[in-house]
Amino acid sequence: MTATPVYIVTGASRGLGFNVAKRLLGQASKVVAVARTEAGMAQLAEEFPGQVEYVTGDLADYATGEKAVKVAAEKFGGIDGIVFNAAVIHPVATIANTDINEFKRLFDINFFSILTTLKPAMPYLRESKGNVVFVSSEASYESHFYGWEAYGSSKACVNHLAATLAVEEPDVFAISVDPGVMDSAMQAEIREKHGTNMKQDHIDYLNKVKEDGSIPSIDPPASVIVSMVTKGPAELNGTYYAFNSPTLSPFITA
Repeated sequence: MTATPVYIVTGASRGLGFNVAKRLLGQASKVVAVARTEAGMAQLAEEFPGQVEYVTGDLADYATGEKAVKVAAEKFGGIDGIVFNAAVIHPVATIANTDINEFKRLFDINFFSILTTLKPAMPYLRESKGNVVFVSSEASYESHFYGWEAYGSSKACVNHLAATLAVEEPDVFAISVDPGVMDSAMQAEIREKHGTNMKQDHIDYLNKVKEDGSIPSIDPPASVIVSMVTKGPAELNGTYYAFNSPTLSPFITA
């Protein structure tokens, strides 16, 4: 472990990634934030001077993740953990109607960008006996998310990658965490842009929980993810769990 823990957080400019990064910074860690938009990351850098470096870029460009690893090593001296949070939901479409190029782009962001970041990070993670958290989804194994073939299959790959990493790298902790439905920018995008390509009961539910204020907060899953990337209980290595499962719910904090 570095003298001050160092973490990479992708998708850190808003929502879950921003919350996770801010919590880590509040624990006096150092964070390399990665996202397509700068504003949220610049806010973190202003609020936590000397603790933040950020990389602005599209993770579909594999050089973005590689640059994040380089920045962490050169600016902060190593890597103690990574939270792979960045993801897109588009395209939402049936297999018969999907745009294959859009499907492939989703995989570039949701899956291959993880590999192209993780590979150069491995020497640092081995040295620190670091922890890796993959943000997953119930859609990774449930088929009732109509139209979510691209997103769900990418998250299934993420779960398998976590399990594989745990076997291949015994000194590195890996876990997939499902944050569930939460009040995030992705949920807003699903409601506003993709409802016509989904089953009516699903979009009705998502609209209802937003309208009546019962949509869950980002805070509980963010707290679990922070616990996993900082503590990484060995008995959970290589597993997938929902953040509010009996296994992970004890790690929910304020």
